[in-house]
Amino acid sequence: MTQEHSRQTESEEHAAPSEKNSAVSHDPDTAVARASLPGPEATANGVTEKLFQASSKVGLALPAVLLAAQVWYGFVGTALYSPLEAEYILLYKQLSTSGQWLVTSFGDSAYWPVFVWFLAGLAKVLAHFAVPQNLLFPAAAALSTFLVLCGVYSLSRAAGFGAQAALAACLILLCSPFFALLSHALTADALGAALLLCSLACFCNGLQKERAWIALPLAFALAALAGLTGGGFYALLPLLTSLIFLVWTGTFRHRHAPDVLFGFALFLLCVAVWLGCLILFTHSDTYVQSLCNTLLIFPLRPPAHWWLSFAFTGVGLLPWLMLVLCVSWNRVLLSAVRDLKASRGERAGSSFVWIALGIGYGLSLIAPESTGKVDFFPICLAALLLGKALLNLSKLGIRIFCALLALCLLCAGSALIAAGFDVSLNYMTNFLPFPITYELRDSIGALTSLPIFGAIFLVAALVFMTFRQSGPGGTLLVCALLAIALAQPAMLRLAPELRKTIVSLKPADAVTLPQSVAPAQNDEPADKDESAGKDEPANPVPPFTPTPVVPETEPAPTPPFALPETDSATPSAPIP
Repeated sequence: MTQEHSRQTESEEHAAPSEKNSAVSHDPDTAVARASLPGPEATANGVTEKLFQASSKVGLALPAVLLAAQVWYGFVGTALYSPLEAEYILLYKQLSTSGQWLVTSFGDSAYWPVFVWFLAGLAKVLAHFAVPQNLLFPAAAALSTFLVLCGVYSLSRAAGFGAQAALAACLILLCSPFFALLSHALTADALGAALLLCSLACFCNGLQKERAWIALPLAFALAALAGLTGGGFYALLPLLTSLIFLVWTGTFRHRHAPDVLFGFALFLLCVAVWLGCLILFTHSDTYVQSLCNTLLIFPLRPPAHWWLSFAFTGVGLLPWLMLVLCVSWNRVLLSAVRDLKASRGERAGSSFVWIALGIGYGLSLIAPESTGKVDFFPICLAALLLGKALLNLSKLGIRIFCALLALCLLCAGSALIAAGFDVSLNYMTNFLPFPITYELRDSIGALTSLPIFGAIFLVAALVFMTFRQSGPGGTLLVCALLAIALAQPAMLRLAPELRKTIVSLKPADAVTLPQSVAPAQNDEPADKDESAGKDEPANPVPPFTPTPVVPETEPAPTPPFALPETDSATPSAPIP
């Protein structure tokens, strides 16, 4: 009996660790926590995994450095602005000249005011620190993008995903194709998404507590500012997400708490103060009516392009959507019921992110006027979930993901090399589902750097395969470093060629403005310029036709930057 009892005890001791490990392996959050602990697995993962774990302890330091490596070229080169960006620039010029910062309208178009106020405040900060004003527009785009990373990081931490998952979400955004372009785009989309993400982070943190006198009022205030930046979609999404989250977690009575009521009163107060200033200090009936026309419209049926939000998310996160093929669906399905129950309690932050993502796509179906603004926000939330899924991949899943990503780089490199030669380019166009015009084919042939980039992609595929034995964090870090390495020659070689090609191909859709925002250096005398300003207004930059501001008694002050005077029949050319 004693021998049998001792054998049974030994068998239980040997079986207990295996059962414990199996339970931990089915728990995603515990698996992430176990990966952060030092052990034989972390040692075997290599140097890149250790660097990733060390970077997760310093917050946003690594994403900030990588973002700076993406945007530095915009501070030294001549920017090429799209029509929407040029409208914001001309709007800022008009408001800085007239001083009417409440009515942010340009011609027949009305804009929400917060982004223009953001530009004006940033210009004051640059002037205070004696920073050249020619850095205003690239600094605004870069700072808005960095605020997006701050919002993603804050929401991930508030949802309880951990420091490593928050860093992974930021790195996935930095590796996505659209983010490098967004960091150079002077639009209100990035700032509105950043305010919206910070509002959701405060809501996610405050609604999981009994009382949150700081988090919840701040969340409502940020939601109001997000609405004044991007429209009704940005203000409505945090409120609906919080309401459905309270219903899902069974804490709907929390809406009667004094901190929630105080926060909602603060939300209404922010909007009321803005409207009161418009009514008291301006005559802005047309401006307010134009803004009301851009609010949410509830159609009886979905708009014609309802699928654009889903398609843009798929294209923006194209390399990372392959994680769906690498996830252990057997483990996910076995623990689905337990995870669903846990999402109403200890894992409520994960359900908050899923609810926000679902509401974002739902509102995109009833907000056809906000298509360009709605498309950007779901990518940030999807990056949160993909970062958590990447850290939970097994070794086999990591190897499969590395193989798929290397295959994509190999195909992209081969396509770029083939596009650099006329014979192979003509052969490739036969397999495309859409025709290519002769102008577009000539512009592609004028890009002499395409074979060079194709070779770089091939080298990147080989380098990436050498790190397939790394852990999930190390794999993500290698992807981020490769994306930054590929961005450097793209800015130095391809950006000047693309600028010439776009301006010569579509002169009406590409506007090149000088980077200098200092007063223009004119060769003619100042008296002649002032008399000319009284007689006739300045020629607008095609294709825009803004209403000129003609002074009555004295000439208007010199604008903070000068636009090139070009003829409408002459295509715009880059100004060095």
